Order: sequence, then C-alpha cells, then structure tokens
Amino acid sequence: MTYVNGDVYEGEWVENAREGHGTYWKHEYGRHRAEYVGEWRRGKREGFGVFHDELGQRFEGDWVRSKRHGRGRQTAIANAENREYQTDGSNAGRSNPPGVDVYEGDWVEDRMTGEGVMAYANGDVFVGGWLDGEKHGAGTHLYAGKGRAYEGVWDRGTPRCGTYREALPNEAERILGREVSGNGFRGSAERNAKTKMNPIPGLGLVAPREVETESRQERLRECEAR
Repeated sequence: MTYVNGDVYEGEWVENAREGHGTYWKHEYGRHRAEYVGEWRRGKREGFGVFHDELGQRFEGDWVRSKRHGRGRQTAIANAENREYQTDGSNAGRSNPPGVDVYEGDWVEDRMTGEGVMAYANGDVFVGGWLDGEKHGAGTHLYAGKGRAYEGVWDRGTPRCGTYREALPNEAERILGREVSGNGFRGSAERNAKTKMNPIPGLGLVAPREVETESRQERLRECEAR
C-alpha cells in the first residue's frame, strides 16, 4: 500500500486496516526508511514492535493503540543540557559531547512509568521508580565519575531524602546485566525473527525483586514517615 505522501505499508490487512504483522516505510528526503516493524491492530501499532524516528532513536517493546505501553527498551539521543547528563562537576573543563541514554523498563501511555533502569550517556546508572518520564519513588543513582551512589526517594525528578555511599564493586554492571551473556531484550526469538532485528544486549534487571535492596526499602519507609 502506497499513500499519497509517499509512505508505504507492507504487511497484513484485515477489513481495509493494518492488522497483524507489517512494516511501515516513511518517505523522507527522496528515500524510504523503516519507521515501524511489528504488530498492528485496527490500523494502529499494537503488540510487539520496533520503532525508529528520523534521528535514529529506537524503541523496542510493547505497544497499545500506537503508544508505548508495557515493557520496552528505548535508545535516545542524550541532551547535554539535561542535568541527568551532567556529572555534578566531575567533567568540568572537559568536552562533553552528547551520546545516547538507554532506558529499559515499564511504560504507560507513552511515558516511562513504573520500574526501570536508565543507563545515561555519561556512564551514570539509575534503577528504581519512574513517573511520567521522571524519577519517582525509591531508587539508586550510581555516579560513574565518582564511584559513589545515592540511595533515596525522588518526587517527580527531585530527591526528597536519601544518603550517599560508596558504589559496590561492579554494581552498575550487575544492574545492567553485563555479567550475564546477553540474549536480547525480553522479546522472544520469534519476535526478533519477525521484526528482522538482530538480538541486542539486554539492559533489564538481573533479579528485579532483589535489586530493591533492604536499605532502599528502609529509606522509603523513613522518607514516608517524615
């Protein structure tokens, strides 16, 4: 199916709507790029799929009514002006070109909401709660340039209370699952085959229930009591 604007859809149809598995090709600058490869329902992205935007940013995971919803992994271009990209002065005097931030976790209505892990372009790692794309609830932020970690409770991106400590040996690697051979994101082999994407290293929690350590739980109780 070729649309008036030059976009192309290749895949399954039911009752004149995109339904099942298919690829949507976006026409830009005289050429086509695969914008979305995955499942469709009633003309909308629904189920598992891989999406690329015009900047090359990628989302791989669950969709509901064309919105990221469920579990997913997103690779996005980092914003050097964003405070999450900075290292609180540890990079002072050095160039700090933007890289990519990688988030894997829960999504609700196109927003990072629930539990998730963010690996920032500067090497920092955050694991914990999210709400509408901001850190929210109990979590731990590891500072790559300092070898330290902050455990505490956030309220929509703002630390509410917590403590600093020394980072544990290989703590970031364990959180990111880099000590375990990567089998790709949570999607099954069948999903990977259907989307024609090579397996990518998983960024999920090795043991999500164990990552919520006793100290973090105690910190949450302390903060809620204030």
